[in-house]
Amino acid sequence: MDKALLHTVWQIAESQLQPNAVEADQGDGHRPVSENLRHLGQAGFFGLGIPKSYGGLEADEVTRHEYAEILASVCGVTAFTQQQMQTGIKFVVEAGNPTLQRELLPALAAGRLRCGVAISHLRRAGLPAVCAVPVPGGYRVNGHIPWISGWPLLDGFVLGASLESGENLFAYVEKEAGAEVLTASPSLPLIVMAASGTVEVQVNNLFLPTEAILSRRPAAWLQESDRRGLTTHAALPLGCARAGARWLRELSRKPGREELAQTALALNLEIDHCRREALVWNCDCVEHPQYNVHAVRARATAVVLAQRAAHMAVVATGGRAHLRDAAPQRLVREAQFYGTAVLTPEVQAATLDQLLSPFFGL
Repeated sequence: MDKALLHTVWQIAESQLQPNAVEADQGDGHRPVSENLRHLGQAGFFGLGIPKSYGGLEADEVTRHEYAEILASVCGVTAFTQQQMQTGIKFVVEAGNPTLQRELLPALAAGRLRCGVAISHLRRAGLPAVCAVPVPGGYRVNGHIPWISGWPLLDGFVLGASLESGENLFAYVEKEAGAEVLTASPSLPLIVMAASGTVEVQVNNLFLPTEAILSRRPAAWLQESDRRGLTTHAALPLGCARAGARWLRELSRKPGREELAQTALALNLEIDHCRREALVWNCDCVEHPQYNVHAVRARATAVVLAQRAAHMAVVATGGRAHLRDAAPQRLVREAQFYGTAVLTPEVQAATLDQLLSPFFGL
C-alpha cells in the first residue's frame, strides 16, 4: 500500500471533495464534479492502473481499493464518475493495440484526456443493442447505447459492440466524431448520481478504423471479467458504509449522544472485516475452488453494509435526515445505487439472501 499516495488522496478529499459534496450531488455534471475530477487528474490519479512506462502510478490493488473507498466516503458521484473513467482506461491498458496505448496512455495518466466506457449493454440478454459490421479498413457501427456516464466531461470512450460471429468488439471512440454520428440524450433523470452526466447515445453509421480497435473477445469474456472483478466493486459501497460510520461518530460528540461512538466502532469493525475479505478474495484467487463463494459473499456484504450504515445514519439523525441536503439522505440513495452496479446474478441472489430478515416468521 502506497501511504504517501493515499495521504495526498485524503488531502484532496477533505479540502476539495467533502466541502462540495452536497453541491456535487445536486449538480448537473459540470461543476463541482468537473472540478473534483480536474484535481484528481492533476494529481495523477487517473494513472493509478497505468504502467509507469506510460507515465502512470502503477499502484497495487490495496492502494487502488483504498483510493476508491476514500472518494466514495466523501462524494459518491465523484467516486462513481471517475470509476467509470478508470474502467475505460483499464480497457486501453489491457488492449492488444500498442500504437493506441502509446498515443492515449500518457495523456490519460496526466489527466489531459478523459475516457469513458460504454459496455453495460453487452451484459443484457436479448438482441444486441450495438452492432459492428466489418467493412474495408475497419467496422461500421450502429445501435443504441443505453448508459454512458460522464458524457459532458469526456474526450472519448471505450465502446463495446456485438459482431455477427458472436464475438464482442471493443474500440476507442473519439467523442468529436460528431453529433450526426453520436446523438446524445439529455442527462438521464436519475434520483442518485444525477450529476454523473449519464446519457443515452444513438450510434448512427459510425466508422471505426482498424487502428481504433482495442480487442476482439468471445461473447462470454465480459461475464468472466465481471467474475474476476467481483470484489473490486466492493470498494464504493464500503466507502459509503465508512461515511455512515463517520456520521455516527460526529453525532456522538454531541451532549447526550455519546453512546453512538460504540455503535460507530461496532460498524467499523464490520467494515474492516468485509474489506479484508474483499482484498483476500481478489482476482488472483479466481482459480481457487472457493473463490466464487467467498468473493460473492464479500461483495454482497459490502452492499448490505452500505445500506445498513446509511439507514443507521438516518435513524440516529432523526427527521432532519430527510432534508434534501442532509448527508444521511444522500448516503441512502448512494447505497441503493451500489446495490445494482455491475450486478451479476450471483451477487444479486447473495444480496437478496442477506437482506432477508433472520427473524421473519418468528
